[in-house]
Amino acid sequence: MAKTKKIRPDKKSNTNAPLLPPAEPWISMRNGVVIIIFTSIGMAVLTVIQVAPIKGWLEGALWGLLFGGLIWVIYFGMIYINRFLKR
Repeated sequence: MAKTKKIRPDKKSNTNAPLLPPAEPWISMRNGVVIIIFTSIGMAVLTVIQVAPIKGWLEGALWGLLFGGLIWVIYFGMIYINRFLKR
């Protein structure tokens, strides 16, 4: 049977120090883009379905494109802000 070492805590380490978040992203860029594609298409379709009976199909499609596009603006805006803050 192999000998096991007892691990002693470091006397210099501060146990009350806050833990830093991991430097690695929790989701890959490719998976993020795929999720945003489905989210933006779903948001656009749901918006068209809701607006079209009241305002007409053309205006419903325009509102759908607007809200679907805003999903992309928010996504890339957050990537830009995150990169700016990590400098």
